[in-house]
Amino acid sequence: MGEVVKFTIENFGSSYSTGFFVVMNKDKWNSLPPDVQKVIETVNVEWIEKTGKGWDEIDKEGKQFTLSKGNQIIALSKEEDAKWAKMVQPILDEYVANMKAKNLPGEEVVKFYLEELKKLQ
Repeated sequence: MGEVVKFTIENFGSSYSTGFFVVMNKDKWNSLPPDVQKVIETVNVEWIEKTGKGWDEIDKEGKQFTLSKGNQIIALSKEEDAKWAKMVQPILDEYVANMKAKNLPGEEVVKFYLEELKKLQ
């Protein structure tokens, strides 16, 4: 995209470029022996940092590439960032409602997500 996009908004207060996770069917997980579950959990912990560092490196390379093509990156002011966060709030509210309907902890997920975003700003 760096070859065709001329402007990029840098917005960390209400969004991020990607989410990454690996999931397994709960019944399948429960069918695994405890020692196999332990191996998977150990590998998961090890790869959290590796995956995060990999994404950080890709982000840096992508930013440098797009800047080399003349893209202007515009960082939102705190005030504008707050406006954007307010605009996406209905999406988060809908997510929470959908999760509550399924007896899942949507509110806790959104709270965790927003707290993590604030830490990274």
